[in-house]
Amino acid sequence: MGLVDIGGIAPQFFVTTVFFLLFIFGAISLGILRLFQQRVRFGLISIIVGAVGIAAYVIVLNRWLI
Repeated sequence: MGLVDIGGIAPQFFVTTVFFLLFIFGAISLGILRLFQQRVRFGLISIIVGAVGIAAYVIVLNRWLI
């Protein structure tokens, strides 16, 4: 394994990706946790919010960054 050069990544792309990944995975993991706690409605809503976050990420990438 070698070192990976991330110098070619634009700062806007990096910050946007980190923000959306934290939001998306946070919402999905919260939804899974709530499903295990048998709070099905809130769990499904959280998973749906995560899916909406994925769609928003794709739209933001296509419109402003790529």
